[in-house]
Amino acid sequence: MNEAVVCLAAARDSIGSPSLLGVPPSLLEFFPGPIYACDAAGRILWFNRKAVNLWGRTPRIGDDTELFCGAHKWLISGRHVRPEETPMAFVLKAGVAVNGVDGTIERPDGSQIAAVAHIEPVKDAAGKLVGAVSCIYDITHRKRATDDLTRSRAALEAGQQILREQYQRFAATYEHATVGIAEVDAQGRRLRVNEAACAITGRSRLELIGGSVFNVLHSEDRDDDIDQYRRLVAGEIDRYSIEKRIVRKDGIVIWVAVTCTCVRDAAGKFDYGLRIFEDITERKIAEDRLRERERQLRELLEGLPAAVYATDTLGQVTFYNQAVVELSGYRPEVGSDQWPAAWPLFRPDGTPLPYEQSPMATALKENRPARGAEAVAERPDGTRVPFIPYPTPLHDAAGRLIGAVNVLVDVSERKQAETAQKVLLDELNHRVKNNMQMLHSLLRAAQRQTDNAEAQVVLADASQRVAAMAAAQQVLYDADHPTNYDSKDFIAAVCSTAKQSLGKTIDITWDACSAELPNDTAMPLALILNELLTNAAKHGTKGREGASIRVALTRNPDAFVLHVDDDGEGFDLQKVRTRSSGLGLVIGLARQLGGTFSVERIPGARCVVRFLEH
Repeated sequence: MNEAVVCLAAARDSIGSPSLLGVPPSLLEFFPGPIYACDAAGRILWFNRKAVNLWGRTPRIGDDTELFCGAHKWLISGRHVRPEETPMAFVLKAGVAVNGVDGTIERPDGSQIAAVAHIEPVKDAAGKLVGAVSCIYDITHRKRATDDLTRSRAALEAGQQILREQYQRFAATYEHATVGIAEVDAQGRRLRVNEAACAITGRSRLELIGGSVFNVLHSEDRDDDIDQYRRLVAGEIDRYSIEKRIVRKDGIVIWVAVTCTCVRDAAGKFDYGLRIFEDITERKIAEDRLRERERQLRELLEGLPAAVYATDTLGQVTFYNQAVVELSGYRPEVGSDQWPAAWPLFRPDGTPLPYEQSPMATALKENRPARGAEAVAERPDGTRVPFIPYPTPLHDAAGRLIGAVNVLVDVSERKQAETAQKVLLDELNHRVKNNMQMLHSLLRAAQRQTDNAEAQVVLADASQRVAAMAAAQQVLYDADHPTNYDSKDFIAAVCSTAKQSLGKTIDITWDACSAELPNDTAMPLALILNELLTNAAKHGTKGREGASIRVALTRNPDAFVLHVDDDGEGFDLQKVRTRSSGLGLVIGLARQLGGTFSVERIPGARCVVRFLEH
């Protein structure tokens, strides 16, 4: 600024000199900035090269001397001004100096330069205004810097406003948080707490601030927390979480979950600690109740006489009771054993049962209970134990499969009892069969010894009936099932026995469906078939050589049907039933089976017994 004033003063003193127009242009270049001079009419008299560089063009000097406004255009406050409104025009008109006028010079190429002008009027010895000298400084860079600074200050103020708003929101969040928050120094003294911290501890801010966070802890829970916090302050750990007991001001002990971390400065030095804690008393009570229920459940499972174990979805054991060990002679490894993969299994017939085909594997694979299977396990000592498994899938609250539980029922004693019972039944059946055979022999002997024709008929009928019953008893004795017998074997046995009794002159053929009949139908059905065969032999064949009797047992959807056909003349059941004791016996036995008896003509006679399937 001082250099501009000096330059303007020198130019002002020399502008009226007749020799000034003859000053070599090189002398003007000594001025430190763009400078030019005008006469009182505003015509440019001289200028230096720096002014040309600033304007972007060279003014015309001579006969067509150019007015000062022709060298450049001025913009003030972003608006183009007329020549008579420029700072130079003002100085020439008012005759006073103008210093530090900011504006914008618009060059011919359209570019703009921020500039500040210092203009001094020039007067002659009589004080008459003869012109003016203007020194112009390019302040584009300074202007940009000023604008940048202004924008930076605005951005800073906006950022500070955002920070203030964020701090206000943080402070509101801090206060309204439902968890306790405390800022503490390196010694654990509270610097700041929120309202939730006061509510959880039962103390006011005045009571909490300045006090140690450790003095509200239960005496048994302090040492570990103090040691962890010391390590946090020292930088050995970044944070830690613990569950502690707090003694409230009213003496009530509550559980809190504490998460502790810290804030450090740029150098990593501890600034302050931050403790966030939440009342978890209800959760701890619920966990205690759950553990108690689990303990009771374990006691219940341990007290069960049946072996019980559970697995995850991969079949690895997660729980077992002592009965499992006693049953298997093996103690599974929880979390590793895929049990019973470690326990050799067999089917009841003695063939190996692979794990993937076992009921437990099926329950896990198909996500359904597996029932009705029986297996045999081999203990480590080589002994085998039969058992019935009851695997059932387990699911979480969302219904996802999480494993399975299996109940193993040892059926060794039952098997032994069944074996003993079978031996007893076999012995009983054997004795009954022998007794019936003996009774049959006695009846036949009595028949041969008596001379009474009527007695012989009665004894013959009784003998045949006992023989039929003996044949049925033999089928029951030979049956594999303790409560059922095979219909084919039964019809064949009774018919064969009857054929032997009735003689070789009668041909008896039979056929039967393959079915299982209950044991309590054997004796009535044997007596019915014997009576019908005897009746057909006596009345249907009338002693003819080559006569035939056909027997068939079929099964309808809801009943069994027994046919006994002969090739005789047939008969009317209603007419002969009162005279024939044998037919009366058949009708009674059919009712005992829950069935009916009827006679059809085919031709010949067809005796039909229908009885329900029990």
